[in-house]
Amino acid sequence: LAERAMEEFHRLCGRRYQRVEGYRTEDADYLILGQGSVVPSAQAVADYLRTTRKLKVGVVNLLMFRPFPRDLLGALLQGRKGVAVLERLDQPLAADLPLMREIRATVSQCIENGRAAQDRGDAALPHHGIPAYRTLADVPQLYSGSFGLGSRDLQPEGLIAAVENML
Repeated sequence: LAERAMEEFHRLCGRRYQRVEGYRTEDADYLILGQGSVVPSAQAVADYLRTTRKLKVGVVNLLMFRPFPRDLLGALLQGRKGVAVLERLDQPLAADLPLMREIRATVSQCIENGRAAQDRGDAALPHHGIPAYRTLADVPQLYSGSFGLGSRDLQPEGLIAAVENML
């Protein structure tokens, strides 16, 4: 339903939205994943790091949290060296922040699909519609970070540090 609504909006207004949008993700080794105001800054930092340090950095903009777009994210994350998941909140004593919990669940389901595909073939995948991670190289290293607490702005050096942490 969401994709139909986004397509109708595109036809009416000319502006296209998707549940998940990628910026320079085609060849990226490292991804910065976030929502909202962090995305334009992350895109500028990705361009900067590609130009100055020759690092293949891309940005994933999660436009829709529910239903969680595990099909699109599973495909986007597959084979990356690292993914920095940045969230504008903190949950003390929680195992993970909300977005990171969903991403870990998605990656786990992709791994389960990979195991099932090896055992029973692609026709019997337990998690329909998401990729099968068949090797360890398919599974990205995940890094969690929070920003903007206390209404502080996220500066470009914070995003650069997130990428350096992945390295």
